[in-house]
Amino acid sequence: MNRIARRQRESPTPPSNAATGGVLQNRYQSAADPLRHGFSYVEAGRGYARRKESVFRPPLHGFTLVELLVVIAIIGILIALLLPAVQAAREAARRIQCRNNLKQLALAMLNYENAYRGFPPAAISWEHAEYAGRGPGSWYDDHGWYSQIGPYIEQQAWHDRINFKLSFSHELNREPRTTMIQLYACPSDRGLQRNEWDSPTWSRLRGNYVVNFGNTNYGQTAKQGVPFLGAPFTYRRHTPISQITDGTSQTLLIGEILVIPELGTQAPWEGWGGPLSDFTTSLGGQTFQGWLTPNSPAGDEVARKILPCEIYLRNKIPCPVWVSDTKLQSFALRSKHPGGVQAACCDGSVHFFSESIDLALWRALSSAQGGEAIKPWD
Repeated sequence: MNRIARRQRESPTPPSNAATGGVLQNRYQSAADPLRHGFSYVEAGRGYARRKESVFRPPLHGFTLVELLVVIAIIGILIALLLPAVQAAREAARRIQCRNNLKQLALAMLNYENAYRGFPPAAISWEHAEYAGRGPGSWYDDHGWYSQIGPYIEQQAWHDRINFKLSFSHELNREPRTTMIQLYACPSDRGLQRNEWDSPTWSRLRGNYVVNFGNTNYGQTAKQGVPFLGAPFTYRRHTPISQITDGTSQTLLIGEILVIPELGTQAPWEGWGGPLSDFTTSLGGQTFQGWLTPNSPAGDEVARKILPCEIYLRNKIPCPVWVSDTKLQSFALRSKHPGGVQAACCDGSVHFFSESIDLALWRALSSAQGGEAIKPWD
């Protein structure tokens, strides 16, 4: 009896519920939850004994190799689905920038026409005799339209550095001749490309924008029985807008081409890629003709120098066709915009022209005095 009484006195007795307001009783009752406290009280006779309980922990799960590969495959499929949309969005932004470039150049031409009562000549010199004494080379190395419109594209300081009494190829004009003006670069193409950069005489740039020289060739003469029907630009003189009798909204003014990539050497002659996209002088590459439709698979007709075909194909330009004289050249509009090219008309509007446009319609748009009935093209 004494041992039993002593054990009862030593055993912990739960506090009275009345004395604690039920708080401690709930505590002791909650202590029976092994997940929360890891132990419980069990009744032993009249007292309580403490017993350790094992804590329950949920098992940990990881990815199996198969599950990981499935997730990677799903992510790859999603990227493949999204990539064309991303590329299309980027091209749309580049196309808008190119359109803005053309718009600015068209407005510059119209402002020039308003100031001088005519669009600028695309070639200041046209025969070697009149070019004599102006500089090196021949008449086609002289100023084209490029050097004349500086004040109207917010390049007055650049324009003031040009000596118009000398050929644009004269070494005294090297600094303005090699100044890069990004307005002349279509963002969908390679950008401005250097040409014979090591030469103080022949160093110049290749760019993406050229002016409309009519429906036949650079000499503005009949071709294969097709008569020349006028153009907004010509040689030696200005062209008043009043001479565009086909209508300013139905006559092309300026459009885009693809540039020849820079060559491995920039030495004189070896570093020259020929007239194609050579748009700062009067070599013919500063113009386009409506003889071929936009992005035509047929090659441009080029004089003086043609590079190995793979150089043109590197920038999606068809291999050119050789012609014997500078004035027999013709150049098509080309771009990397899917499906066609952009060009401005003589009223300053800019349009996208499909590469599948009818050839007769395209030639009518490139003539200024043809009198053709133009059907809608967009």
